Amino acid sequence: MLARLGREVAGRAGIARFERLIGDLPAQEGSEVVWSVRGETDAHGQRFLRVDVKASPVLMCQRCMQPFVFPVKVDSRLQLVASEADLDPEGGLDDDEAPERILGSQRFDVLELVEDEIILALPYVPKHDVCPSLPAALDADSDTGRPSPFSVLSQLKKN
Repeated sequence: MLARLGREVAGRAGIARFERLIGDLPAQEGSEVVWSVRGETDAHGQRFLRVDVKASPVLMCQRCMQPFVFPVKVDSRLQLVASEADLDPEGGLDDDEAPERILGSQRFDVLELVEDEIILALPYVPKHDVCPSLPAALDADSDTGRPSPFSVLSQLKKN
């Protein structure tokens, strides 16, 4: 009904409400998730949901093992389909431009959809851009002063 009537629902929820999201994350300090879901119908009668989400979960950096806030901003368009057979794209080929498809229903949990979108937006290996506590010796840009063991290969390439 949301998509058919072009309605919008929006709200705020504490990040602690999203149990699947925070299950394996460090302690979350009262962060809020701001979300909106708007229904749309195109000229061909296809129905869509536009999902906008802003959140700031605390993740654990996999490089320095320190917690950090990871800002998440999601703006996705999901196509609603009537049956599970319609979930697969025509011809079995994935089109990068085509929206993701989800099974539409008269009733579904909007917050569960919001939680799914946040989970999908999280990095597989979370890490700081620059770790504040990483020793300089482990810095990726540090130069050890030794010649590269591969510099010999460049000489062979010239011959």
